Amino acid sequence: MLDQLRSTRALTINRSADFDHFRSIESLGDHRSIPLHWRGFAACFAAVELRSCSIFLQRTFPRILQARYRSTGAIVCYGIDDAVSAVLDGNEVRPPSILLARGEVACEFVEPQANLLAFVKFDAIEDRGWPGQTGRVRAIATQQAALDALRSVTRDIFLLASNSADLLAEPQVVDQIEESLLQATDHALQMAQPSDSPRQADLGNYLSLVRRLDEFLQQNASRTIHHSAELAREFGVSVRTLNNAVVIVRGLSLHRYIRLTRLWNVRQQLVQGGTEATLKAIALANGFWHIGELRTLYRDLFGETPQQTVAAARRD
Repeated sequence: MLDQLRSTRALTINRSADFDHFRSIESLGDHRSIPLHWRGFAACFAAVELRSCSIFLQRTFPRILQARYRSTGAIVCYGIDDAVSAVLDGNEVRPPSILLARGEVACEFVEPQANLLAFVKFDAIEDRGWPGQTGRVRAIATQQAALDALRSVTRDIFLLASNSADLLAEPQVVDQIEESLLQATDHALQMAQPSDSPRQADLGNYLSLVRRLDEFLQQNASRTIHHSAELAREFGVSVRTLNNAVVIVRGLSLHRYIRLTRLWNVRQQLVQGGTEATLKAIALANGFWHIGELRTLYRDLFGETPQQTVAAARRD
């Protein structure tokens, strides 16, 4: 659907040629993405700003996403089609469902594939009886027909902003659009229950453990971890527990996740001003002492060598 839209004074479209130039939707909060692979990258988003809410349509890419959403009311997220594949805080999210985040909330996603998602950021949701708690994000199970109706309203809004932007300059039209969107969201959330998993306590512990691991890796980027047991001892858990936490929350084994994180750090540093002369220092600072191995791993993940990344960054 994004390919059918064109920029107007009512519709902003942002397209990213590659993940080095990927721009998150800043008004939703803070985001940190780690791509799982580089092939077929085509991320973009479109935005429509109304009087009391903002609507976004985003095509994502395969990634690990650490997000901290912020709203004075709530943020609602749903797939535009049923082909959505994502894991939220260790729980698989399956359609028909809606994500509901209220207030400020941190969450961890794994998207194994590109998804087409809609986000609606409501400035206020007083007295609407929506489920969930402030500071929490929930996957809300809903009926297929209700989700389809919400998707239809969303598509109509974006097509209107693309083809008849002048109408969105009329306050009465904007009020009607917002009311239609709120009613469709109310209906989708009506009598829906948060899909709590019986593993919720374990998932909370796993989530906390993975966040501690991320902090440790950031503070010890140049430290080479030779044994997973050494790393597990840092957190007072078994190797199995640490690996299980990473697999459930991040969708990768402990070893692959650490390697992916450090490869992504190398790329970011190269893009932000690295040179061939500083390549070795950057590699060592991220725990890669064997430049040949780094070159192979880097090319397999990003489709180019570190030297090619440096050359492209210099041209940009």
